[in-house]
Amino acid sequence: MAHKGASTTAGGAGAGGSGSAAGAFAAGQAGAGSQELIPQAPIGPKDTLGDIYYKTYTEEFRGDAPHQPVWGLKQKDTFMEFAACRDWYLGSFPPGEVNKQRARTHDGLYRAYIIGEANTRAANHQIVREWRTMVREQGDWEKYHERLLKQVREFKKIKSAFAAEKAAFEAEKKSDEWGREGLKSKLHAAEVLLSKERVEWKEVCKKDNQRMYAARSKITDLKAQIATLKGKVEEVEADKERVEVQQS
Repeated sequence: MAHKGASTTAGGAGAGGSGSAAGAFAAGQAGAGSQELIPQAPIGPKDTLGDIYYKTYTEEFRGDAPHQPVWGLKQKDTFMEFAACRDWYLGSFPPGEVNKQRARTHDGLYRAYIIGEANTRAANHQIVREWRTMVREQGDWEKYHERLLKQVREFKKIKSAFAAEKAAFEAEKKSDEWGREGLKSKLHAAEVLLSKERVEWKEVCKKDNQRMYAARSKITDLKAQIATLKGKVEEVEADKERVEVQQS
């Protein structure tokens, strides 16, 4: 653990660079902000680029810059090797966090370590305890997912059958509609024919009424003529009887 204000850093990555490379890197980091930039700790001749990266940090000039750790890690490296793990660990934290931890006292670092380690172990312990439950829940979810897929397949089959039945129903409905249209056409034709026949029947009735009225008028005239003739016959017979009486 480091004392507050110690010259050693929590950073430092890679196998280390030459003195000229370290000096050039330090000059670039310092020149990016201002020529008056004063590093937090003296830069030694054996400092690596990672050491210089952390030593030249100030919040004023690099506080908003993205964290770009100087790693010597290769893409083929794995965390089975100590050097790769150490390189990753030293460069993984941003300089602001490194300075915050450097500012702690021995007691503060110890307390932070104990609290963090206890919480990490407790979280790991809970994860291990819940692992079997998570596995069982995953198995239940997979079974549910399989049932859901089966229901989806059945729904697709039912949907296809429904679409076929709907198409058949629409075809039958259309044929029924055509049948109704045919019946409507026949009914309309019958109504037209009936209306024509009704007009003709009215004309026939009118003519019959006229003929019957004319015949009735003639009958009435004939009855009147018969009555007149009967009167004349009766007068003739009366005159005849009167003449016979006078002659006798």
